[in-house]
Amino acid sequence: MDKGKVRKDLLGQFSDGIARAAASGALTGKPVTLLHREAIPGPRAGAIELHAGLDSGKLLKALSADDCAALRQFVPWHFQGDPLAFFAGRHVRLEAGWPEQLQDSMIRLADLGEYPKNGGRWFAGRNEAGAKVTLSFERAAHWLYAGETGAGKSVAIRAAVVQLARDPGVRLVLLDGKWGDGLGCLNKIPRLVGPVATDLESIRGALSWAVSEMRRRYETGDKRGRVVVVFDEFQEYLADAGGDPLCRELTRRLVVQGRAASVHCILSTQHPSLGAFGDDSTRRNLNGRLALRVGDPDASRVVVGAATPRADKLLGKGDSYVVAPGVVHRMQAVYTDQVDVAGLPVEDPYYLEWPQSDAEAAGTLPEDVGPKWSYTPQEDAVGLLVAFQERGRPTLVKLLEAAGLGRPGSERAERLLSLSRERRDCLQGMGLTLCNPRTGREIAIYASAENN
Repeated sequence: MDKGKVRKDLLGQFSDGIARAAASGALTGKPVTLLHREAIPGPRAGAIELHAGLDSGKLLKALSADDCAALRQFVPWHFQGDPLAFFAGRHVRLEAGWPEQLQDSMIRLADLGEYPKNGGRWFAGRNEAGAKVTLSFERAAHWLYAGETGAGKSVAIRAAVVQLARDPGVRLVLLDGKWGDGLGCLNKIPRLVGPVATDLESIRGALSWAVSEMRRRYETGDKRGRVVVVFDEFQEYLADAGGDPLCRELTRRLVVQGRAASVHCILSTQHPSLGAFGDDSTRRNLNGRLALRVGDPDASRVVVGAATPRADKLLGKGDSYVVAPGVVHRMQAVYTDQVDVAGLPVEDPYYLEWPQSDAEAAGTLPEDVGPKWSYTPQEDAVGLLVAFQERGRPTLVKLLEAAGLGRPGSERAERLLSLSRERRDCLQGMGLTLCNPRTGREIAIYASAENN
């Protein structure tokens, strides 16, 4: 059987059926002309993308209503799973899983050819056009992998680690929240800083080392090479309920502050939920996503970062969406096993045991490792005035503009206000305040009287 020809014929029937129904008015109550149609024979699902101009919204509404009841009638094959309709850019995208005999569900790492050469890159799988999907820390500083049991999440994350272990510019920190069941088989691969961390003490030690290394890079300016922290089943240690506060804060700092120091994270979980991350800033800064099949729409929204596409409609066993800034791919994730691991040289990690965790590490790295603001004496004076008046940022911006000092950005103004309040508190602690030189009255009282 020629899979390619069968898929092409089926997608043609699918597209033609939708086009005829739209033109007759059967879908929306009035005739709709399709301006563009494209058939996409993916490895696990067939898809068509339709553009109907201003009627595209009505077309999507008709095809997605009642759990895609109308759409189901047009799919000309015995589809697996549930079909899906959503907007992809300006197009209405319709997807339905192929029957098993038409699927390509096994794409081995060796099938993709030579691994990417350095640069913090790795092959993730093949997309719907048959092209290799390459992920990197250039496109997204940190990555989230998520998928339920049987979705292929552990295989996908091992595939990434096996490839990164071939990059001489990478050092790997591996943490496994499943006591080594996911990443334990990688304990002797090259580039490891320490052994795979599998318990609270070693996970704290590994995260403390990574934060200390990040701090060293900022302080010395030496940011050569990449440190990649891979944390499988992180929710066991980060979650709001039952997590460890030190692990939560150390991970947050790595994700929020690591990019400019070439420190990157790949976090993975079977159970993506808002509470799993422990801190919302951790989730927001995981701007690359590999979404495998999850259990429900809420989990899908967390890992995809939007209501669509629906990761809970995927077929499992590597069927996935890659979501990165400006990019969404449906793809079949690459498969790797012990054969690929055995092909790597055997090396002991740099540390045979992780150094003892530093309970102070979470508090010693300054929050503002990015822009360092400096202010003129005139700006400092205005900031101090506003602080003593107990006013906020809008007043600060207004007074700076009135003094001919320009309009600062929100972050610069907020930083000036914060510094000014700290100085005010110090002065007040010394029993000092600001006074109007004409009246001798405290400046806060004077400002209040002037405004009345």
